[in-house]
Amino acid sequence: MASQRSRKLRLHIFGSKVHKWLAVFVGVQALLWMATGTIMSYLKIEHVRSEHVISREPVPLGADAPLPAWATNGGDLVSATTKTVNGKPVVELKRVNGSASLHEAATGRKLSPLSRGTAEQIASAAWTGPETAITSSEAIEAPVGTEFGGPFPAWQVQFADPDGTRLYIDASTGAVLAARSDTWRLFDFIWGLHIMDWTQRDRINSWWLLLFGLGGTLIAVSGFVLLANRFPKLSARRRRLRKSVSKA
Repeated sequence: MASQRSRKLRLHIFGSKVHKWLAVFVGVQALLWMATGTIMSYLKIEHVRSEHVISREPVPLGADAPLPAWATNGGDLVSATTKTVNGKPVVELKRVNGSASLHEAATGRKLSPLSRGTAEQIASAAWTGPETAITSSEAIEAPVGTEFGGPFPAWQVQFADPDGTRLYIDASTGAVLAARSDTWRLFDFIWGLHIMDWTQRDRINSWWLLLFGLGGTLIAVSGFVLLANRFPKLSARRRRLRKSVSKA
């Protein structure tokens, strides 16, 4: 009988130790996650990026800047860049208001907005995965859920690959703006759950996250307080158990 009690006591003590130290190990990480999440929720992303003290507004080109003969600069031109689109040299002009346009390098003929066929050619050239086909292409003038928020106008090109990949092509410049797939959409959903932003997926300082972060931090801290208070009681309980076993 005493032997059976002794085994139960040893099992109880072993289980308590495992539970206690596992709780400490996991609790520390939970406390760090909650505390850091709360801090991130409190901080304004504009301050994190120094947007409140740093201007990223584009600086216009000077009136005497060398440009193609056909290009006009009314004081709002930011850059003139020569690049290749579908194997042909073009010039991309960007202006202060954020607009951009493509032109033939030699004549200056405006090429944007790009046609559906050109967008599909750009998407096909960008594709490096297993051979597949384009199933559809659609002109986009407004945000597509959390997948794509601009700039507009753009082309959405859908591939027939198993991961449901979509490319978003800037209709003004021909740039590949975003690539979205089922894997990305799964990650986006999980990310929304993690930061508790179920609609936009880009707000890390919502009141929901802040409140739950504070609550989780308080739970973790109070758990450590209870654990600290439990240590002397646990030692006294062990002594009492040992005495009762020795008497038996």
